[in-house]
Amino acid sequence: MQQVNLKKLISRDKLDDQGTEGARLSAAASHAVRTFGGVAVEELRDELLPPPTPLSQRCTGAAEGPRSLVGACSFQNQGKNGENQDSWIAAESGTKSLLAVLDGHGEQGKRVSEYARSQLARSLYANKELYTKPASALQSAYAETQKGIERSHAIDAQRSGTTAVICYRHRDKLVVANVGDSRAVLGRCSSREGDGCLHGLRAVDLSSDQRPMREDERHRILQQGGAVHPSAIPMRQGFGPPVLVRVGPERVWDKTGRCGLCVTRSLGDLSMHPFVIAEPEVTERMISSKDKVLILGSDGVWDRLNSQEAVDIAARHSDPNAAAREIASIARQRWHAETQGQLSDDITAVVMHLEHGDSTARTMPTSRPASKPPRLLPETRLRPA
Repeated sequence: MQQVNLKKLISRDKLDDQGTEGARLSAAASHAVRTFGGVAVEELRDELLPPPTPLSQRCTGAAEGPRSLVGACSFQNQGKNGENQDSWIAAESGTKSLLAVLDGHGEQGKRVSEYARSQLARSLYANKELYTKPASALQSAYAETQKGIERSHAIDAQRSGTTAVICYRHRDKLVVANVGDSRAVLGRCSSREGDGCLHGLRAVDLSSDQRPMREDERHRILQQGGAVHPSAIPMRQGFGPPVLVRVGPERVWDKTGRCGLCVTRSLGDLSMHPFVIAEPEVTERMISSKDKVLILGSDGVWDRLNSQEAVDIAARHSDPNAAAREIASIARQRWHAETQGQLSDDITAVVMHLEHGDSTARTMPTSRPASKPPRLLPETRLRPA
């Protein structure tokens, strides 16, 4: 996902051949430090881990839901701004999991996405309705995060922002919230016998990309007096005066007409209001034994792979880290193939496998005790040499 300012040109930088991949933590430790390409993994951030359930909210005899195993991989862009502006969360603790992908854009996109990642988690975990009305709690977390951006990062976030897709699981309930064009996809067994089926999964989109081409989003923007159209580039034809030619995808434009955005909802992007809003679309669903894998990705993935392709890839791997890495790697290969190796977007994939009792043990690497320590995949960043 890109934000275009017609006054600025995008600089280019070299892409390291290695991606940033989340390391799976051992069951015996609550954190670990590894290196990728000589770069140390950041220390675990406890604030991103789901908190213990209060005693008052614990249900005796309630189903624990599926066990989860998470993995992630992120590649820096090539030929754009020289830094990976994607942020992500892949955390699990007991019967809870929190997954997120945030794709920053604009000059301060990385700063906005990292702030939003931390603030969304803090606000969600602190909400009193987390255990009774998780969808409401998640929606409130987006509102509080946007207020925090307006209060603390008003200058940086005028023409910078981030997408944010989040999946919060507690026991067998899954809540999904989204602003922007990062996406959450569920891999669901298509057969009647859900247990033990990991191959032949059907992709089910859990979020809808919020782009100007979406009719309801376009209508909302136009009703508010906004403009939706592709970028206009002056082109000279023969000896005549230059004419404006529409190129690229449709964008929503700010009131000056100089800054266009490919998404209709985001966190930040204060100059784009009221046309670009921070209100997420939120859905809830119960997890069944047919639900086997959950994939979150930035648009660097979805611009080159469709949802079913990503699910098919994830189904080939028992290790979610390997699944995330192959999804991201194939997306990057397609970017390079279509641009002669000159351009790729930031690419981030987060994968969670869902284990449903003993019947799916054969599809996972190893069985784990019912009670396991909290796990958070550390965020890793490869710095250009």
